[in-house]
Amino acid sequence: MKGLAVRPTLPDIGAVVRSLLGVLIVAGAALHWGGPGAATAAAGAAAIAGAVALQDSPRGQFRLVVCVSLAMGVAVLLAASFGPYGLVFADLVAVWCFGAGMAWAVSANAGLVAAAAAGLLVVTPPAVPAWPNAATATAAALAVLGGLVQALLIACWPRRRWRVQRSALSRAYLSLAADARAMADDPTRHVDPEPLIALRDAFTLTEGQAARRPLAYRTWYGLPERISVTVTAIAGKSIGARYLSQVLVAAADVLAAIAEPSPARRRAAAYALGRFDATVVAMTGPESALVQRFSGQLREAIGLRYGELAPSSELTELRRAGLPGEGRAMAAAVRSQLTWESPVLRHAMRMSVAAAVGATIARFADLEHGYWIPLTVVMVLRPETAHTYTRCVGRVAGNALGILVASILIVLLHPSGVLAAMLAVVFLAVAYAVSGFGYLALSAALAAAIVFLVDIGGTAGSATVSDRLLATLIGGALAVLAHVALPDHAVVRLRQRAGELLKTEIDYAATVIKAFVHELDRPTEALSAAWERAYRARAAFEAAAGSGPTDDGDIRRWLRSYRTALNVVTASCTALETSLPARPPATWDRDFVGAVDDYVQAMCGDPVTPGAAWSADVDQLTVAADRVRVALPSTDAATARLLVAEIGTITNQLATITAGTERLSHSP
Repeated sequence: MKGLAVRPTLPDIGAVVRSLLGVLIVAGAALHWGGPGAATAAAGAAAIAGAVALQDSPRGQFRLVVCVSLAMGVAVLLAASFGPYGLVFADLVAVWCFGAGMAWAVSANAGLVAAAAAGLLVVTPPAVPAWPNAATATAAALAVLGGLVQALLIACWPRRRWRVQRSALSRAYLSLAADARAMADDPTRHVDPEPLIALRDAFTLTEGQAARRPLAYRTWYGLPERISVTVTAIAGKSIGARYLSQVLVAAADVLAAIAEPSPARRRAAAYALGRFDATVVAMTGPESALVQRFSGQLREAIGLRYGELAPSSELTELRRAGLPGEGRAMAAAVRSQLTWESPVLRHAMRMSVAAAVGATIARFADLEHGYWIPLTVVMVLRPETAHTYTRCVGRVAGNALGILVASILIVLLHPSGVLAAMLAVVFLAVAYAVSGFGYLALSAALAAAIVFLVDIGGTAGSATVSDRLLATLIGGALAVLAHVALPDHAVVRLRQRAGELLKTEIDYAATVIKAFVHELDRPTEALSAAWERAYRARAAFEAAAGSGPTDDGDIRRWLRSYRTALNVVTASCTALETSLPARPPATWDRDFVGAVDDYVQAMCGDPVTPGAAWSADVDQLTVAADRVRVALPSTDAATARLLVAEIGTITNQLATITAGTERLSHSP
């Protein structure tokens, strides 16, 4: 089975085109209604909102893009209002950048969006004369409008990928409904597996060889599979208990109502679930536990498809938390990082101080294009613990390269207005295209796009090249100095490096295990690349361990245990790679392949915030490993037994590593 490529996974082409088209439309409208300064703010907000719209989720982009649009409008309003007052603006930059740094406690995406908003804050030109000014309000309104245009494009032009997956979900639920109704009449019939296979493929075959996604992502295709197992079990028992056939008929109505979400079907789903409850409310026989499990699965399916039931329903436990609940969760995540050892807090302090100093230098040193100083700080600083200085310098070099390329084009073409906006969109497209190839290329493309967005009025000339480069170098120096002055806590850094090593080692294991059940496009390159990443992460970990607090007995014992367990994982991966068949056995049934895929998903686990070291979810791994063992096929048994045995070994060693890391987490 092909489809697992080695090359980096690129964003959905249609969604990228939609995003870039939105930027171009907004830039043209803002130039017409607000002038070059407003066009810079509006196009920048549209670019950020367009990137947010590319988030990998089947729902929720519209609301998120709207919220981001409002935040961009606030950033532009504050920048234009307080920009004329140097020290006040520097204080504003410090406060905003501290908040942007703490956003990494919520997620990496939230941190990047907040950093992008900080970048928009520092590049927005100040209002002349100062606030109150109609031009300021216009710029802020156009920035909000720029983001809302992206939200409108999402509604009118949804991503093709999620259309395919939603269609597969609808087909799977409709098929389950038909099967449940048919099995109520004839319990000897079976669930049609084809729609479930197509559903799993729609969600899994679009990814790279070891994609790291939230475990909840599996629910979209795993829940219908679990429902099919329950339907089959109830049908088997209904031969001697005819009243169970009524349960299947009632469940079929629920499944049909949730197959194609709409406001009318949402009400129908709540009504059908009420009739299902009325059917099973008095059930007390030995099948009651099975039916109750079925009831829970149906509720989960409704919650997943609709988010909440109709207001008249009594099933309030299926309601989503909504914005207030999500806000409380984010606030709790931020509060958890307000400790001196937290890498997120230290990152926020570094970015706040360095950006504020950069804004002050830009204002009082009379440096043209001085906004590149705080902008570079915002672009290069991350709450990273591995290769921190290398990545800072690499991003600064990327910025300088992008500025140089854009400046050459400005000298040759003298772009302004719509032409400058088009060049900015071209470099944004380049940024999307190279996003999977490394931070240096991405930084260069983004820097070039920013040059054209800021210079959309066409006022810059060749003399400004040196100013931009000088400002970029100053900003990069401030970022590196901030890391030197406020490094991460030694034990925390060691834990983070250990988590990064574990993550890359598991990616290597996931790639090897995947190769047993799926045919990779270029397996040798895939395995070599995964091993190289793990090797580099091991070198970084050993460097941190060598410079860390090894005089602590607990840390020394943890290091010995960690290294031993990780070496066993590496040995298991090597054994699997050595025994890797030329092609995955075609005789393995779908249950076994699906069980192995679920194990790989459980291995890759939930993405973590920068404030937490990565670790494996042992409970999920154990359940997934047991399912692989139960699904062991009878054909090609020797190869399957080897795979199952090594999966068991890897699971045991990951449990050892996780237990030791949890004990170490109580150290500072």
